[in-house]
Amino acid sequence: MIEFLHGELQFKGDNYLVLQVGGIGYKLFTPTLVIRELPELQTEITLFTYLHVREDELSLYGFLTLEERDLFMILIQVSGIGPKLALTILSHLTCQDLYQAIMLEDLKTLQTVPGVGKKTSGRMVLELKDKFKKHVLPPKVETKTKGEMDLRQEAISALLALGYSFAEAQKAVPQVSEIDKYSAEDLIKLALKNLVKY
Repeated sequence: MIEFLHGELQFKGDNYLVLQVGGIGYKLFTPTLVIRELPELQTEITLFTYLHVREDELSLYGFLTLEERDLFMILIQVSGIGPKLALTILSHLTCQDLYQAIMLEDLKTLQTVPGVGKKTSGRMVLELKDKFKKHVLPPKVETKTKGEMDLRQEAISALLALGYSFAEAQKAVPQVSEIDKYSAEDLIKLALKNLVKY
């Protein structure tokens, strides 16, 4: 219903903020990891939003990136996980950490989140692993060097985290001659296209 809001940041709390849009102050619940990345007050920002509707409540959730918002929406589809717990998960685990924990079935990491025990972490892996394989691109990988081997290794590692075998990843990640024109994210996208062809 509300795809995004663009306005002036008026207040930052522990897990929410107030955004002024056209003379109206909107309270948006947001992960603490997002709060830490916000600019100073009175700065204009854009937040991607999710409106949660219940009989007795309307709650608006805000995220700096579409990836964060989409992950939140996927999390609340897991049985036993509502918006508050999904917000807590994204407050303690980055998108990258969550991808890797799910794809590697790392229950220990998932259980570091308050409110996530053995049953919930098990359900998360069970219900999310296939969704991540089919619908979710790995998060952008920051490139530390321009070397082809480094870029290819990062792309291969991302595919391994998504559940592909080393042989599949090696075959799918292309060798590129003009490495300056590519980022690790570009190689990952090309590899995923190649995997679809196989």
